[in-house]
Amino acid sequence: MRADSDRNDLLIVRNDRLGDTVLSLLTVSILRQRYPDRKIHFLASPYVAPLIECVEGISKVIPAADNNCIQALDRLKELPIQTAFCLRPTWSNAKTLYSAGIPVRVGTSRRWYSPLFTDRYNISRRNSQRHEADLNIDLLAAFGLTGEPSFPKVNLPETMYRSLDDLLMKFDIDKMKPMIVVHPGSGGSAQEWSQLYFADTTDSLKKELNANIVLTGSDSEADKCAAIAGDYHTNLCGKTNLLTLAALLQKADLVIANSTGPLHLANMLGTKVIGIYAPLKDCLPSRWGVYGYPDRSLMPNLPICKRCHPGRHFQCECLEQLKPQIVVEKAIQLIETNEATG
Repeated sequence: MRADSDRNDLLIVRNDRLGDTVLSLLTVSILRQRYPDRKIHFLASPYVAPLIECVEGISKVIPAADNNCIQALDRLKELPIQTAFCLRPTWSNAKTLYSAGIPVRVGTSRRWYSPLFTDRYNISRRNSQRHEADLNIDLLAAFGLTGEPSFPKVNLPETMYRSLDDLLMKFDIDKMKPMIVVHPGSGGSAQEWSQLYFADTTDSLKKELNANIVLTGSDSEADKCAAIAGDYHTNLCGKTNLLTLAALLQKADLVIANSTGPLHLANMLGTKVIGIYAPLKDCLPSRWGVYGYPDRSLMPNLPICKRCHPGRHFQCECLEQLKPQIVVEKAIQLIETNEATG
């Protein structure tokens, strides 16, 4: 066991989904401001870990799932970590940080395993309408760390851009035209806009802006992407890994998506986005909207819906009240702003 005097490093723990992890990265900027000379490590899910390895300011990335964090125990013991900020407080994460002998373990106070944290704060995500990114920042603030939050720079490998260029060339993407990426799935994390509305929107934007429309998604969303793309748009569903997707989102002029990880990733990378939201209590823009740009989160002007549920197969009528023309008009406004400032 290391002596506490030998420890100086910091650890951020956020090892769940892509969007949740992206929204935790604002804490890196605060820690960098307060501790410019300390190393910051990050415990991320195995899927998201390759992206976190590209984040400026992160020294080491430890991959481990939030329900099996014990697999990271040996690596955590090897690092001279003084303080761990557990932004994903699960039993497995709390137990692993305790077993690793990390002296200061910062977490929330409301769970039965909260005594495993040395510093516990009453921050609850349940029923909160504070933005998820701000809830992460709140934990640091409760510990006494404040600063100006900003997304860190992401340095993708040059090989990813070359792979993307080869892919776009294969599909005859005209680089002289605007490129709009549309991600119509959500991985079950949110209620989804209808395929018909996505199709109407993509067709209108291609006609109005003479734009390249590129569909993205996971293998499980192949049918949805194919139905929207038809023979008219480029369908890259299942053809990108996470880093190639990140390169694509960064090069896009605009990204349109449901409330899902690629939306937040694109926003972090500096691309303009439009997020589509159902009036569902746990999925509102106030909690999961486009961070820093509330006007880019579109939701029907309706009361909270009790029928909408993430991952359900039926299409709730409330989200159908957000008509394609509203999204098309917002997209044209953002693209024209790009052209005016470019």
